[in-house]
Amino acid sequence: MVNALGQNCKNFVEVAQELKPNWSGYLLFDGKTVYVRKQEQVVLLAADAGTQDVICAEWADSEDYSACKRLALAVRDEIHYPVKGIAIDGSPGLIKAIVEVFPDIKYQLCVKHLDAYHQYYFKYQYHGSGKAVAEFLDISHRLLYATKPSHLNHVYRDYLNFLDRFEGAIDFQNIIAGFESKFGNLWVHFEHPGLPRTTNIIEGIIRQLSRKIDDTDGFSYVQTGWNSIKLLIMRYRFKKFTCSRIKGHNGHSPLTLAGVSTAGLNWVAFSQKQTH
Repeated sequence: MVNALGQNCKNFVEVAQELKPNWSGYLLFDGKTVYVRKQEQVVLLAADAGTQDVICAEWADSEDYSACKRLALAVRDEIHYPVKGIAIDGSPGLIKAIVEVFPDIKYQLCVKHLDAYHQYYFKYQYHGSGKAVAEFLDISHRLLYATKPSHLNHVYRDYLNFLDRFEGAIDFQNIIAGFESKFGNLWVHFEHPGLPRTTNIIEGIIRQLSRKIDDTDGFSYVQTGWNSIKLLIMRYRFKKFTCSRIKGHNGHSPLTLAGVSTAGLNWVAFSQKQTH
């Protein structure tokens, strides 16, 4: 029954055209690993930060450049999402796709991912003297989580003092260079108050979907997996939040937050394409 409903489920373009959601313009991308006969696959998601709505999704073999570009093109050319800003993790394929598809839109790199990478690197990969490591982890964290431009400027002066203080003694210049190369994409959220500096929102969406997906212990076929996930996403879009940490979201569904009147709409009945 689920497979039959999923097979006949409206696609994301049809839903957008019929309901005409009013999205925030702040776009998030991320992926969820799924298994087909114990082989890894991925569902790529695009979500609206302001409403927590999943606006589009794509099944792919991996979270590579080609798959990310297909999703980004669908968001731009088929969904016609009114993009004003984008927040993503540091996946090279995703970054390349976003830059190509949205060349005029500055993207925000997830500061949480970069902070976690620094911690991981020094715990598991670094084999140097250890000098200045604790100081770097402290100052880089403070830079990433600066609360406003004036605070950022203050912390940046401390960062320059850190570099002067340990000049010639730092044996992790590769990390310094990599960190500084991302400076143009770490504080874009200051220019766009509605743009989050992390991908926490879409990761939360994925966690909600995962509670159902992981219970299946994988799928036997790609098509049955995709059919099930399409229905899960549709249900998510209609379901009211009860424990959202975002002020004003509890008691509303992603679609109602996007200005859609769902009163009287049964999500299962709505999901089905009309057959003639």
